[in-house]
Amino acid sequence: MRRKLIRQLLAGIAVGALLVPVVVSPASAAPVSQVQSSQVRWEPCEQDGAALCGTLDVPVNWADPSGPTIELALAKRPATDPEARRGSLLVNPGGPGGSGVDSALWATYGDELRRHFDIIGFDPRGVARSAPVMCAVDKISALPADAIRTSADFTRMVTASRALADDCRSRSGPVFDHVNTLQVIRDIDAIRVAVGDPQLNFLGMSYGTLMAQQYAELFPTRVRAIVADSTMDHSLDARGFAVTQAATGQDSFNEFVAGCSRLPQCALHGRDIRAFWRRLLDRAGRGELPDPDDHSYKITKRDLVNFVLGNVNYQPYWLDIAAELERVDAGRPWGVPAARQSTEEQPPTVVPFAYQAVLCEDWNLGAQNIGQWRSIVDAAQLASPDLPDLPRAAIGAICLGWPSTADNPQRPVAPTNQAKLLFVNSLHDPATGYNWALGATAQFGDHAELLTYEGWGHIVYGRVACADEAIEAYLIDLVVPADGTRCAAAPPPGTESDQARGRSAGPSAEVPPLAPLRGTPALPTWLF
Repeated sequence: MRRKLIRQLLAGIAVGALLVPVVVSPASAAPVSQVQSSQVRWEPCEQDGAALCGTLDVPVNWADPSGPTIELALAKRPATDPEARRGSLLVNPGGPGGSGVDSALWATYGDELRRHFDIIGFDPRGVARSAPVMCAVDKISALPADAIRTSADFTRMVTASRALADDCRSRSGPVFDHVNTLQVIRDIDAIRVAVGDPQLNFLGMSYGTLMAQQYAELFPTRVRAIVADSTMDHSLDARGFAVTQAATGQDSFNEFVAGCSRLPQCALHGRDIRAFWRRLLDRAGRGELPDPDDHSYKITKRDLVNFVLGNVNYQPYWLDIAAELERVDAGRPWGVPAARQSTEEQPPTVVPFAYQAVLCEDWNLGAQNIGQWRSIVDAAQLASPDLPDLPRAAIGAICLGWPSTADNPQRPVAPTNQAKLLFVNSLHDPATGYNWALGATAQFGDHAELLTYEGWGHIVYGRVACADEAIEAYLIDLVVPADGTRCAAAPPPGTESDQARGRSAGPSAEVPPLAPLRGTPALPTWLF
């Protein structure tokens, strides 16, 4: 099994805020009565006639269930063995902004999962085909890419992020203000009802794990089996968010250094890698590190940090990272002319972009002033000494000009579900760090179990048979792994042991090629 994951790295935004606690009202868990008699109208998908596509009407705002509606887009791969069918398995690939329809259409799941479940993906509200949030490209591009150091920098980001929010709201209609995860989990429950499942089976990855946790909290008796793969911790305030993300990035850099130190085939093997890295950063900081293939472009510190972390996100590409850093340091060109943008096809001026709206409705990451801002990012920098101005620790800057308070701000979970959830995480995940998995698991206590993959990379399902088999046994037969279950790491790509091993098969098994050292976009298609 393989699934191509297209992820881009966030660069140039920062974080700050105070935690605003909220309590979920029991009344907010009222049944989705207006969709209980609804059925999804399934038809063969235009993209693939072997799959079924459909839509489901849901309220724009679940607080006003009789008000205006939007259409959620769904796709289904029917169970391959109708007699063994256990129901539906709803999947979400993460984000914010990932398409579950694409996941159902193009991801390949285990044969046993396919045998027992209809695999159903949905585009969350505001995303892709489900009343998408639309934004002007020039407003996205206008977000400052540099670290915020001064009051003037802070003001520029506030102004740019507010302008982006205003533009997106004007183009997207009322759904713009109702894309937070508390709205999404009610959509999930509406889908469950519409497809006739008495309880929910759900595989949420990355940002989808926030859906998993909040669904279990709000609808505890409606849970059959929920997997949260690569786990968010929604209890952290802005400082905790920034510091834990910084520590996670530093851990991935430490693993790169350790890996190259022990692998003879690494281009930096036998060298003081940290000293080499510091010298490269210093050259970039002085504007003295030209792109070997285009001397007019000077590689920046941010380029270097994004390059390293972008290429450990899904696999530990230590050998490729080291080879490219050594090449740039030595100034050796590839001899390939720099690519030029075609003038025959003009890029779009408006694109789907749910990222800001979802993030800023789900997280209170605002800062009141530059002093509060610097306090938070300085604390994060202490946790990542080798990675200056780490972008992942600063993603909340896009919310600095957000015009309202977060509708679903951070808070500890209060679980009461009887059916245990299964949390899964890599020990060295550079996006949703193991520190987040430990935090979320502690909040769920006896209501969840944590399966640890002792390797590297974001998203566990599809990496090794040990984890795949445990996840599938849980989803199919409700077999919860024993407390403390751990799966050994797969060898790093490019090593002899990696080439000799049999590849596991799952949604995260196929990964994108090495991300470039320069030209990293300022904002992602999705982040977690």
